[in-house]
Amino acid sequence: MKRLFILSVVLLVSVWLYGADNVPFNGCVCDVDGFGLKAQIEVKGSDKRTVAGKDGKFGLTDIKADDVLQLRYKKYRHQVNVEGRRSIVIVIADDGSIKQLSESQELIDAGMDYVVRRELPAKGGLLTAEVIAREGFTNLADALRAKAPSLMVESASRVIIRGVNSIGNPAPALIVCDGMELASLDAVNINDIASVEVQKDGTLYGFRGVGGVISIKTKTGASH
Repeated sequence: MKRLFILSVVLLVSVWLYGADNVPFNGCVCDVDGFGLKAQIEVKGSDKRTVAGKDGKFGLTDIKADDVLQLRYKKYRHQVNVEGRRSIVIVIADDGSIKQLSESQELIDAGMDYVVRRELPAKGGLLTAEVIAREGFTNLADALRAKAPSLMVESASRVIIRGVNSIGNPAPALIVCDGMELASLDAVNINDIASVEVQKDGTLYGFRGVGGVISIKTKTGASH
C-alpha cells in the first residue's frame, strides 16, 4: 500500500513537471466577418512554427512575452508582437492588412486544444519517405537512430525523447501510426511510411503520452 502511494505521488509530480514546460498559447486568424483563414505562423528567431487550419485556429507552447510571430497569409507577410498576451486574435482586412489584434479569454480557456498536432517539430525532427529511400534504411528504428538526434532509440518498442521531463526512468514515447497506437516501430512497414514527427507534447493521449509521441503517417493515411 505504501509503495502504491509513493508511486502515485511520483507520477503526479512527473505529470506536473511535464506540464509546467508546456504552457499553451492559442490564436486565431480570421477575416473581418469572423471566418477563419488558413495561414502559417512562425516564432521569429526560433524553430517554432505551426499552421492555422480552415477554422483559423492555431496553437503553440511556451511563448515569451516579447516574442514576435511571423504570419504568412497568401502573398502577405506580417510580424506581430506578442506583447505579453496569453492568446491572440488576428483580424485580416480584405486588402491583406492587419485590421485588429486582441486577446481572447475563450482561446486562453481552451488550454492545449489547438496545440496538439499543430505545433510542428524543430528542424531535423521530421523523417520523410524521400529521406528513407535515399538513405536505404530497412527499418524505422535504424532510421530514427541515424536521423533524429533528439531521440534515444533503445529498442523498436522503447524510444525516449530527450528533453521530456520525467522522474526516475524516463517514460518511453507513445508510438502512433495514422492515429492508432502501436506497440513497436516494427509494426509498420518502413516502405509504407510517408513521414515521422517527433512530438514532445503528448497531452492528447493523457498519461500514455507523458513521454511524448512518435507520430507516423503512412502514404495511404497521408493521402486522406
